[in-house]
Amino acid sequence: MTARFRVRFSVPMPLTLALLLGSLAVAQTAPAQPTPAQTAPAQPTPAQTAPGQSAPAQTASPIVQVSLREALTQLTQAPGWKSGALQYLSAQQNLNAARARAGLSLSVGADLNAVKAPIDGDWTSGTALNAQVGANVLPWSSAQGSVLLATRGLYRAGLEQRDSQNALALSLVQGYLTAQQARANLNLAAQQQGLAQRQLEVSRAQQGAGVLTQENLLSAQASAEQATASVQDAGSALDNALRQLYNTLGTAPPGGVTDTLTLGSRPAVPAAPAPLDTLLARAAQGRSEVLKALSNQQDAQTALDAAKLDRALPTLSLSVQYGQLASGAGTAGNTLASSLNFKTGQLSATASLPLDQKGTVPPTSLALGLSGSYSILNPAADAAVQSAQISLTLATLALSSARASVDLDVRQKYAQLQNALLGLAAPRTRLVRAQTALSSAQARVQAGLGTALDVQQAELNVEQAQNALDSAVNVAFLASLSLSVAVAEFSPALIAVSDASRAEPARLQAVQPATLPNTVQPLPDPSASTGGQP
Repeated sequence: MTARFRVRFSVPMPLTLALLLGSLAVAQTAPAQPTPAQTAPAQPTPAQTAPGQSAPAQTASPIVQVSLREALTQLTQAPGWKSGALQYLSAQQNLNAARARAGLSLSVGADLNAVKAPIDGDWTSGTALNAQVGANVLPWSSAQGSVLLATRGLYRAGLEQRDSQNALALSLVQGYLTAQQARANLNLAAQQQGLAQRQLEVSRAQQGAGVLTQENLLSAQASAEQATASVQDAGSALDNALRQLYNTLGTAPPGGVTDTLTLGSRPAVPAAPAPLDTLLARAAQGRSEVLKALSNQQDAQTALDAAKLDRALPTLSLSVQYGQLASGAGTAGNTLASSLNFKTGQLSATASLPLDQKGTVPPTSLALGLSGSYSILNPAADAAVQSAQISLTLATLALSSARASVDLDVRQKYAQLQNALLGLAAPRTRLVRAQTALSSAQARVQAGLGTALDVQQAELNVEQAQNALDSAVNVAFLASLSLSVAVAEFSPALIAVSDASRAEPARLQAVQPATLPNTVQPLPDPSASTGGQP
């Protein structure tokens, strides 16, 4: 009994090992054809093709590579970019109109009158041509104030245009990197699908050899099915990311964009930021929120000064008339009249020339006139002063709030960049670890101690670690751009990216400003003279 037991027990063991090793060799060299139900993406699209596999010839399309530089150049044609430029142009037209109203005005006209004096007498008619010229000559005139307000309005429109265009450029960069990351995720999903499929084939061979339970086989099949679903999800995410990118550009995506478009630019690792105090000082001087609030405060101060002046100045008018002035029942001849309103600051002059003067011509005369009044009780003007004072107080509070918000925003962006830079160390270490594990797996295969599946898994781990590092670099790069926006130093022309692959680490230090959208034209100085060009 003992001898028979030993014989029966020792014979199947080498046979079982042979079957197991043989099944592994067959699965790794000549995989069996799976059923359609187990391999849903039997003919993957070019975006889903696993590494080492070629896409079907009938679906091959030319690959179009778009760099971030080209995308930023195309952004200048986007509706959002043009909208900001048109709003600035509208503010420029408002300023031109205010200057025109503050300049000289000229008008011509004609007078026709008929007089019957006495009532039982004959009708006497007369016709005269007249011309009038006017100008706002005193600095407190309402027209001059309108020019100052329009100048500050143009200044704020320039700030808003800069903000909208910078926000659009930042959104484009973020969308570009998101789509690029979605492409990498799709490639990883395709590799994971290929690995899961090979593991399923090995599991089938082991189950057929009797060394793997049905439960473990179903687990491997579920992993393969999950990998297939992940490929579909990653493809949908890539399609949505690319469509969002084209939506930012204001154009419709071309057909097959998911399969044919490649985003080749990679961001550079940002440098450490300047000291926080320096960044806070820059933001306080350049952030549009602070500058617009300061401009609004200046507008409120101007309105308060105008209201106080309107309440304090009397209504005073000086007039001069020279020529053949009318007297009694006579008609006037050639006359020249001028008047100056000290309260409104308007100077006007009028010339009149009769065409068919009849009767006695009046002698040449000179007439001077001065009239004035002062409102002792003027509740409307007093209320206007109080309202302007409240508006100034509100504008001052808004300025303080804007400065506090900018200070907080800079501190948050600074902390985010610092954390993102510190977060690069761990992905780098994981990448080195994955590369080391890949070298070990390859060495084990050469020594006959490992399988091809071990190498494929190690290669996938390296790709995942590289993808995680790229994602961390993207986060740090976007944090750097956000900080530059927060300190009012962002410019699309200064985005440092690389058009090289991972194997070519050379990076462009700066993009040529001539080929990229620049920020808005120089903004007008709201404290400058109203007569200067902004």
